[in-house]
Amino acid sequence: MATTSTKKKVGTAAATAAKAGSVDQQAAQVIRQNMLWSMGAGVIPLAYVDTAAVLAVQIKLVKELSDVYGVPFRANVGKSAVAALIGSLVAGGATNGLMASGLMWGLLRSVPVVGQIVGLATMPAFAAATTYAVGKVFEQHFASGGTFLTFDAKKVEGYFREKFEEAKTRTVGAAAA
Repeated sequence: MATTSTKKKVGTAAATAAKAGSVDQQAAQVIRQNMLWSMGAGVIPLAYVDTAAVLAVQIKLVKELSDVYGVPFRANVGKSAVAALIGSLVAGGATNGLMASGLMWGLLRSVPVVGQIVGLATMPAFAAATTYAVGKVFEQHFASGGTFLTFDAKKVEGYFREKFEEAKTRTVGAAAA
């Protein structure tokens, strides 16, 4: 006798947010939960492993926001969009104080002990700020009826930087308190 079972997604931010109420509330909950996940990923003491984990959380965030807004998720486009947004920060130098340049960051992270301490001190804040900015960009894009096919990272670069700076200020302010 064959039985079929349905698999439930347990513990995803989108499932939790579905109970929250309005679409705006759901999106805010998804962004908040993924910020916390990315901060946790930023604490991983291995250079580049932490970065990969943060990027995985951000792709998960975009997928969960697409679920909230009923936009079919396109993994390849989602990955490319997140990479383009994060790349715009490094290219534009918007990471003052948290990551001055990719080369210096990579060199510093490779120094035993010191690199790990610097990473632990900065990566969670950077991860939270970038995750917040990615979330806000896709929240705005999906709320205005956008899809993965209509997403243009260049058009939202200014908004992304604005949200990154907003989150960076909040994160640094919260850490100082």
